[in-house]
Amino acid sequence: MNDNIKFIIIFFLSLGQAMLLIGVFNWWVDPYDIYHPSEYKPNNRVWMSKQLRLAKAYRVRNLRPEGIVMGSSRSQLGIDPDHPGWDNVHPRYNLALPGANLYETYRYFQHSLALNPPKQLLIGIDFIDFNIFSKLSDDFNESYMVVSREGKFQDHYLTNLMVTLLSSSAIKSSQKKMFYRGEGTHFSNGTEFSEEVDSQSIDMRSIMMWSATKFVSRLLMPPPAHRFCLDDETRANSSFQYLRQILETAKESEADVRLFIPPMHVYFLEILKTLEIMEDYEKWQNQLIDLIENVDKKYPNNQNFPLWDFSGYNTVTMDEVPPVEASNRSMDWYLDVGHFKKKLGDRIQDRIFNYKDSGRVVPEDFGMQINSKNINFYQRAQRSKRMRYILDHQGEIKELDSRVKTVKNKIGKFDCG
Repeated sequence: MNDNIKFIIIFFLSLGQAMLLIGVFNWWVDPYDIYHPSEYKPNNRVWMSKQLRLAKAYRVRNLRPEGIVMGSSRSQLGIDPDHPGWDNVHPRYNLALPGANLYETYRYFQHSLALNPPKQLLIGIDFIDFNIFSKLSDDFNESYMVVSREGKFQDHYLTNLMVTLLSSSAIKSSQKKMFYRGEGTHFSNGTEFSEEVDSQSIDMRSIMMWSATKFVSRLLMPPPAHRFCLDDETRANSSFQYLRQILETAKESEADVRLFIPPMHVYFLEILKTLEIMEDYEKWQNQLIDLIENVDKKYPNNQNFPLWDFSGYNTVTMDEVPPVEASNRSMDWYLDVGHFKKKLGDRIQDRIFNYKDSGRVVPEDFGMQINSKNINFYQRAQRSKRMRYILDHQGEIKELDSRVKTVKNKIGKFDCG
């Protein structure tokens, strides 16, 4: 045996040993909670990798939940599926994902359905997810799903083995988990844990203004297109199609579905007004209602799926932004323009499930079930409330408007036609 062959053999043996050590290390640390998952106790805190789409896909394989929350980061942060208003379905899991569009939500619904058809679903519906220029998240991967888009079972065992045991991202996640010293990033039921920050150490006014402007360029009009369109007059909006498929499949499996529009702070609506897409928002509400009611009519023997709107101008969404002279004052309900605290999520569920808690008060004007019979009246009432709000908050609305216009001018004009 010559020296070249010896070198090749030694090289591959060494490489194999190194890969084995890496694999064993990642298996032992288990950064995605796959190989020896933590015990399911809804309010226990666990560490979860930032690769949530992988981690949650496998958590659903293990739990096979009967109740699920779906939506974006708003639902992931604010909606606790352990709320007592739910039916007696267990386990329940928060399957909402940051930045998830309707295609991702549909695929994770298919994934959960194939493992164990959920009996109850709570779905947060975000306006920004219906932008035809919305892109799939970088960490979304079809191989995480147990079924294909067509509903056929698929097995990507070897691919996922490589990703979870031998990839550089798995190594980084294992290192982060090993050296993490906090109590946990998420609750065991999938809800993200949001630490309450000392109000004296954070400038909430700056956070609200900053998050409002970044919301425009990063979420509402994301790169590279930096445009927002519900349609371009040549193709149907696929997000509506995926939502319809979720609802029709849920009807066929006789699941109980509740849908809601999350309570973004009213700054969000002022942003839409400045960007001249408030009409699109109202149009979108009408399209949602039409879609849901058409599905209800298609399945007359099933219970109707209610749509609740918690956005708009109400006691909660008009949560006072701290003034300049007291900018460190905390806000009652919000972490930033788009994300609300869990205590508000509990009140959302109180309203949706008609649950009464003696320790919580839900403002009378917070949350309304909207439908084709009341939407016109509801939208007119919202316009009137807006006029009163901007009259009472002229200074801060002027500042917000100026900041958003600066971003708008950088993006430039666009045409959806």
